[in-house]
This record gives sequence, structure tokens and C-alpha cells, in this order.
Amino acid sequence: MAKKQKVNKTQAVRDYLKTHPKAMSGEIAAALNKQGIKITPSHVANIKTQINKARTAKKAAKQQAAVEVAPEPKPGATVTLEQVKATALLVKTLGGYGHVNELLGLIKEVGGVKKFKDLLEAMSVPEEAMSVPETDAIPF
Repeated sequence: MAKKQKVNKTQAVRDYLKTHPKAMSGEIAAALNKQGIKITPSHVANIKTQINKARTAKKAAKQQAAVEVAPEPKPGATVTLEQVKATALLVKTLGGYGHVNELLGLIKEVGGVKKFKDLLEAMSVPEEAMSVPETDAIPF
């Protein structure tokens, strides 16, 4: 009596996926069953999940290796007490954080602080109403 050669079902699924990358589990199971490899669609789905997990882990490791370390902040980039007080006054003047966020969204939509200031000047807004810093250094 001849001994049956053992079939590696996982390898059979991998091989089928190489030639049919968009194949569904049921289709793969049916094709492998026709080849004499007994396998269920749920077993194929489990194998596909394991293959995808391995692929995702490799991608994550590759991305993690590619991430650069954030640069140190520049010496003058610290927030001063005066800036905190001015921000608190701005929040109070505008009526809360929600309105500040709306204003920041508008500034971002316009294209930055300088463009926002130019727009205000074009609309003839008095200079004292524009308490916008000269720089375009608002972090978004």
C-alpha cells in the first residue's frame, strides 16, 4: 500500500493566491478541492488572515524604521507667560475656545496669518482690531 504524500494546504493557498490575488475563500477552496486538496472556505479564510497579518506586520516594521526622530525645538520656540496671557485674553474676547477654533480654521483656509492680515486690511478693518502676529508660525 503506497503512502499518501502529505499536502501543505497553506502553501497551496499561497500558490493559488499568487496566480489569483483577488480570489475569495470559497473560490480558492473549490479550486483546491478539484485538485484533490480537501480544504474548507473557512480554513482558507484563516490562512488568508494569517498571510495578511504577516504582511501588515512587515509594513509596520518598515514604516517604524523609516520614521525620523523629531528635531529639537529651536531656542526661541518656548512659550512665554506673556503669550499665555495674550492667548487667554483672546479666548475671552472671542467668547471661548470654539470661536478661537473657528478663527484658526478661517486663517488656515485663507492661507496663513499674513494672507489673513492682508484680507483684513483689504476689508478696511482698523489696525487695533487686528491683533494678529506678524509671523506665519501658527501650528496647525
